[in-house]
Amino acid sequence: MRSITNLELRESNPDGTEGAGLSHTAGGMFLLRVVEVAEEGEPRGGVTVVHDAGDHGGRYERFAAALAPDGWAVSLPDLRGHGATEGDRGHCAGFPEIVRDLDSVQDHLTIFAPSIPLALVGQGLGGLWVLQYLLQNPGRVRAAVVLAPLLHPRFEPPRKKGGLSGLFKKIGPMSPGRIAYAPEQRTSLSDEQSALSADEHVHDVITLRAGEVAREAAESVRSRAGEIDVPVLILHGSSDSLADPAASQALECDSIEVRLVENGGHDLLHDHCADEVTEQIRTWLSAKLTP
Repeated sequence: MRSITNLELRESNPDGTEGAGLSHTAGGMFLLRVVEVAEEGEPRGGVTVVHDAGDHGGRYERFAAALAPDGWAVSLPDLRGHGATEGDRGHCAGFPEIVRDLDSVQDHLTIFAPSIPLALVGQGLGGLWVLQYLLQNPGRVRAAVVLAPLLHPRFEPPRKKGGLSGLFKKIGPMSPGRIAYAPEQRTSLSDEQSALSADEHVHDVITLRAGEVAREAAESVRSRAGEIDVPVLILHGSSDSLADPAASQALECDSIEVRLVENGGHDLLHDHCADEVTEQIRTWLSAKLTP
């Protein structure tokens, strides 16, 4: 069963904390789109998938459909400024915004089954968000799977325009830079590359502030990963050119298991190894979340 929910959430202050949001206006409420996939009946647990930079939740429906028969209710949100969710394209005001939105998605996921265990799955930049979320919200979820986490973000910053327009327009937090991911860097499959290029909801924008938030989160995760108190599985393609596999391996500790996927690229759920990776995730989640 597939459904779409538009969560009405408050807009953010400049630091990412919750704004006033008294009405659905440019300065008030906004809509966050979530695709939900689940079988009939009460789920055994809830899984929220956090997409990569410039990506959107809808691209992970095939993965969600593979988890649902095991009893998982799966949420696929479009983060702010991505996909069909409102917000300035590619912008993040601060990590508190990510926390608020993921909490809201998970609260909605458990509205009819409040006692089910929760897990997060994150891809690329979404994997970085998941790891930082675990550090800031101990005990909120029971387990997490992280795919190719972006532990050394290197986005292209905004560039000041030349001429008179550039003279009077300063670069600020919401100025757009570039993610600069080519489809062939994400996946080796030509049909997936074509799908990425044709997808109107996939974009190449990341603002100055969003890039800063990513770098701050990466520094935090690299220095504090050992503090994570729930089991984490990191899967990283050995041929990933966008996120360094060695950086993931450096995080391995008592709570974090790291597995390299031989010849895997960056987007493991949309590459030749997708079925293998999905099966590893299914098996691992069942082992970690089954009482």
